[in-house]
Amino acid sequence: MFRDKSEEYILDLFKDANYTIKNYAKNHIIAMEGDTCSSIGLILDGSIDIKRILGTKVIHVSSFGKGHIFGEVIAFSDINLYPATVMSSTYSKIMFINKNNFIRFCTSHSDFLEMFLNDLSNKIFVLNNSITNLTFNSIKQKICNFLITEYKLQNSENIKLKMTKEKIAESLGITRPSLSRELINMKDMGLIDYSRSHIKILDLEEIENILAE
Repeated sequence: MFRDKSEEYILDLFKDANYTIKNYAKNHIIAMEGDTCSSIGLILDGSIDIKRILGTKVIHVSSFGKGHIFGEVIAFSDINLYPATVMSSTYSKIMFINKNNFIRFCTSHSDFLEMFLNDLSNKIFVLNNSITNLTFNSIKQKICNFLITEYKLQNSENIKLKMTKEKIAESLGITRPSLSRELINMKDMGLIDYSRSHIKILDLEEIENILAE
């Protein structure tokens, strides 16, 4: 929501709200899976990872950077427990607002409420696509689903990668080498081109056809 806004802007916006600010070192746990979530977090600086830790296996769920809000869906749910572990992937500075104070703030700031609901809708869209991704059997289909999701969100065939390829692989439930091999294969097929930070869709129609197989 506030990716392009300064910390000063955010603090001024929330000057009437009752909040606390906490600092976290890299790899510090912000919340454990099963912890009660009663506050909404807003990242003022740094970035966080959301991960499921299943024995020795770690599944990367998502990553959020400066300006992003997290915990809002959990805080307002009937079962307000973190379903995954929240970790600071870098040094991070996070504002926490109790959900009751957050409600009061939203009711008196309709412009913010509109932005908040739009951001929440986008997150639900991404979550639905993540669930859909579980139904695909092939690695190629999982990657195609990821590409189409990002294409719709970014409204561009030149997709900027918001996380490392290792984290993308974790989010797709595949290994990093498997992701690399399939990206090379898709490039050889003329479906995509890619660099370290971008993937360009060259044949959107064929990528959509792969999903329909």
